Amino acid sequence: MAEQSNHIPTETDLIKGCIDGNPEMQRMLYQRFSSKMYGVCLRYGENPEDASDVLQDGFIKVYKSLNKFRGEGSFEGWIRRIFINT
Repeated sequence: MAEQSNHIPTETDLIKGCIDGNPEMQRMLYQRFSSKMYGVCLRYGENPEDASDVLQDGFIKVYKSLNKFRGEGSFEGWIRRIFINT
């Protein structure tokens, strides 16, 4: 029986995995940031349904734009800016 690793990927691991198209890394990135970003969406949206739509659209933009993240400043701040602009 194989043991599962308890390794928690770093932001760098997540970014590289998502750029490489790894669905598990995409899921982990979503899990790590979705609740905070949903809060951002609620502040800017008119209702929870709109906030959910913006959350989905924002993560699509994040995944498509990850190769543009230069590592300057915080990754969470970079993601937050995408959601605010969305």
